[in-house]
Amino acid sequence: MYLLLLALAQGPAPQEAQAALQSCEMTSKGWVCHYQIPSVTVVRPLDAAATSATPGETTSATPPAAAPDTRPSADKADSALAARQARLIANCADATWLSLCLPGDRREAKILREAAQAAATLRGKVTALLSESRCDEAVKTALAGGNMALAREARDFCKP
Repeated sequence: MYLLLLALAQGPAPQEAQAALQSCEMTSKGWVCHYQIPSVTVVRPLDAAATSATPGETTSATPPAAAPDTRPSADKADSALAARQARLIANCADATWLSLCLPGDRREAKILREAAQAAATLRGKVTALLSESRCDEAVKTALAGGNMALAREARDFCKP
């Protein structure tokens, strides 16, 4: 109980929507807490490896305005989604029972981590093939792994 109160007293994480604790009560089966969930926008990943993942949730957080951003809005959404997924993996993938990650967040973080590891392994294989000047095999490996962007990068790398 004291650990829960201590964790809640630390406050919300920056630029991330947090559930607000409404009330807690002790029942015969243990503590039951009720939260106010903030509104979210559901974004489905385009990556084939992450399609089995629970849909990610993003919030409308405004980044600090250091310089005007001229990127298209799709790039901004992709970078926000990637940043959210990286935070989720870092905070919840190997979380203990003491952390404030919800079970759904833990499952999503594990799925996202496995997808990121698979993508890194595929990129390593393609890079090894490119280093041996086996361009056709590198492109085929990237396509077989379901990563069209990596296949384009390999094909562009091999152009004379």
